[in-house]
Amino acid sequence: MTTKPIFAFAALAATIILAGCQEEAPAAQERPPLDINVASPEVQSLIEWATFTGRLQAVEDVDILARVSGYLDSVHFEEGQLVEKGDLLFEIDPRPFQAEVNLAKARLAQAEAAKTLSDANKKRAEDLIRSNAISREQLDIRNSEALQAEADVMAAQAELEAAELDLEFTRIKAPITGIAGLYGVTEGNLVRGGEGQATLLTTVVPQDPIYVYFDVDERTYLQGIRRIQSGELPGRADNGHMPVEIQLSDENDFNHKGVINFKDNQLTPGTATMRVRGLLENPDGLLTPGMFARVRTPASKEAERILIPDLAVLTDQELKYVWVVGPDNIVQRRTVEVGPLHGKLRTIRSGLEANERVAVSGIQFLQPGMPVTPRENAGQ
Repeated sequence: MTTKPIFAFAALAATIILAGCQEEAPAAQERPPLDINVASPEVQSLIEWATFTGRLQAVEDVDILARVSGYLDSVHFEEGQLVEKGDLLFEIDPRPFQAEVNLAKARLAQAEAAKTLSDANKKRAEDLIRSNAISREQLDIRNSEALQAEADVMAAQAELEAAELDLEFTRIKAPITGIAGLYGVTEGNLVRGGEGQATLLTTVVPQDPIYVYFDVDERTYLQGIRRIQSGELPGRADNGHMPVEIQLSDENDFNHKGVINFKDNQLTPGTATMRVRGLLENPDGLLTPGMFARVRTPASKEAERILIPDLAVLTDQELKYVWVVGPDNIVQRRTVEVGPLHGKLRTIRSGLEANERVAVSGIQFLQPGMPVTPRENAGQ
């Protein structure tokens, strides 16, 4: 009979304890504001740049070919050496060609002697025809012989000039200034001249100035054209040249500067890109044909820009956004339009004011309306 009151008392005590726990539970779920690093935007006067990947190429690339056949007598340069225009590079055995020149000179002398005789015979015939000592037919023969002798002299002169050219071609000189390549043949070997079968002796590639070729996507190309047309960027119409700068693979900045001097007349089918060429000075020969380089061209005039750490910018499909920390330390998501990088800072074209703060750490935990404890100027 005494067990029921005991059970009733125990049930009442359990109910009171549970009620007390339920009242204290909300207090246990409350969390302190999240500690995050924030950064204030920087304002700098900058030019916005469009960046591409380019490749360096020589302004010209000249193959040095044999123009006459013969045995190579001598080589007068070192592979990889800078050669000046007019420097002697190779010499083919000149003796057979000198003999041809001598023979052509002899034939010319014979033709000139024959012409002297025919001219004298013609003059005598003209004197005799006046006294009717010879017939008109004989005079015509003498005139014809004189004309033939004159033609023989001209032919002999042409043969001599051709022989002298062949002799000159045995001394092969650099047609331009540049870096000479590998030997195609070495001394003592037979080289062949003539179209279609000429022996390649070496190549000469100039390195100053030098070209950089790069492809511009259709959207960037259209933006550039519109800015040129509006006068915001220089173009050929106003005798201006768009500047171009390049950065090599081991460099941290765009140290090499030039101008754009060519763009193609149509977009490349299939890729919808425009081929563009820049011209750069290269006095020290550092820029070498075949090198890859980062290329940039101005996309705007110099103006004040808002910049924030690039790590603060997040992506949601095609949208870019940042977490803005308000004066009350409440975060809000803000969509922004971004520009190019400047070091570790990202240009913000719209969506953010210079006096606002953005989160740069803990951003993966943030939700709109969340309170935070910001640490000013951290993470920059």
